[in-house]
Amino acid sequence: MDVKEKFLELLGAAPGDAGVSNETLQRKFPGESYAALLPVINELLAENRLELLKEEGKQDLTYRLRDKAQAEKLSELTNEQLLVLQVVERAENAGVWLRDIKNATSMQQQTLNKALKVLESRKLVKTVKSVQQKTKKLYMAYDLVPTREVSGGPWYTDQEFDHEFVGAIKKIVVKYVQSVQTSTLDEIHGALERSGIATVPLSVADVKLVIDTLLCDSKLEEFTAVTAASKASRYKIAKPAVDVAWVGEVPAGCVPEAPGRRYCADGRHAPASCQYLQKWLEQDDDDELECTGVRRS
Repeated sequence: MDVKEKFLELLGAAPGDAGVSNETLQRKFPGESYAALLPVINELLAENRLELLKEEGKQDLTYRLRDKAQAEKLSELTNEQLLVLQVVERAENAGVWLRDIKNATSMQQQTLNKALKVLESRKLVKTVKSVQQKTKKLYMAYDLVPTREVSGGPWYTDQEFDHEFVGAIKKIVVKYVQSVQTSTLDEIHGALERSGIATVPLSVADVKLVIDTLLCDSKLEEFTAVTAASKASRYKIAKPAVDVAWVGEVPAGCVPEAPGRRYCADGRHAPASCQYLQKWLEQDDDDELECTGVRRS
């Protein structure tokens, strides 16, 4: 097997999109064989079959093999278009703003716009909108899925928060917990998956956000279930909130004084000196206290 065949085999065996680092190549091609590899790398770069990657803060290069179909698309691009594509690809699924592409390439706006138009038409680059800045477009490689920071995750549809969808999720969670009395986060996550309500996958972290909202709304309660082997958080339906409607029957602690009229004996509006508050405290539940110093809801 010659150097080129061995190099292509090594690249093809790399897991996922990891590629092969230059350090690995030096181990696999020791001595003179590494020197013989350099012309092969240059040849593949010229054919657009090879992609060079470099992690931020690291000096070592990584080589990743492109498939032949993509290489053919790239072979028809100009140097300007290739440069723009490299900037977009480096941003990965976080995307990159037009201003940042312009700064990285130092291109005139007209040339940059033309390059991006060509890349979009050949389905090498696409534009996406960010939920954080809806008026601006991000550019990213065509086959990548935007990060949750960009797309908003499952809770957003067309860059708008989907209140109806979130409300439906919350109802299912409450109904499920009510039916089983107590449940763990994983069990609730499984129930939502079985319901089929979500058209996109919901992670455990997504479900935890919904549960946290229900906790704040006093729809669920969290408690710790202790067993001999472990401790785990579980959730149950929250107890009904205490009825505080009676507060509206309490005489006002501070009532605006009407001209020529006093509500308390000493003319001051303070609970400590209000005769009506004392009467209210002493009355039976069925009694009605009518006085000018009582504000009723």
